[in-house]
Amino acid sequence: MPPVRTAYALIAVMVVMVLSGLVGLLLELFGAGLPLVTWTGLLTEPGGRSAVVAVMVLLLLGNLALWVAALVLSIVVIVRARRGSRLWTGGVLAIAPVLLGLLFGIDVSGDLDTLPDGLVLVARLLGILGALVVAGLRAASIVLLVLGLREVRAARRGSGRVGGR
Repeated sequence: MPPVRTAYALIAVMVVMVLSGLVGLLLELFGAGLPLVTWTGLLTEPGGRSAVVAVMVLLLLGNLALWVAALVLSIVVIVRARRGSRLWTGGVLAIAPVLLGLLFGIDVSGDLDTLPDGLVLVARLLGILGALVVAGLRAASIVLLVLGLREVRAARRGSGRVGGR
């Protein structure tokens, strides 16, 4: 039996991950242009420091929860769906960004302002490109999961086989 409820849950998690990734990318693009005084002003105020820390902790925990949920739900969909079906392929694509993040990573640590302008630009462009690739993989997995669920519904009505193309 195809993992219908699990696929719906995976779609919901993936939509939230795509939206949060795009919001994070927009914040990175436009937040980098804000003057340093804006950020340091928040950190020098007595209540501002604890608010920034609380928001960062909540964002990190939320991101970790989404990551774990996507990993577990993807594994369940991959195991329970028929190999080669759109549900199975959608599950594989949903787990791909998680595995790619574990295998490959680019990290530029330190103060980017001390690096030459060309390297700063390359580092930021690679970060943006990586975020777009991950969002694209997640969006493709959402599309394949939705198409796989449509196939399952059609098969249950008797108008087609599950996983057919």
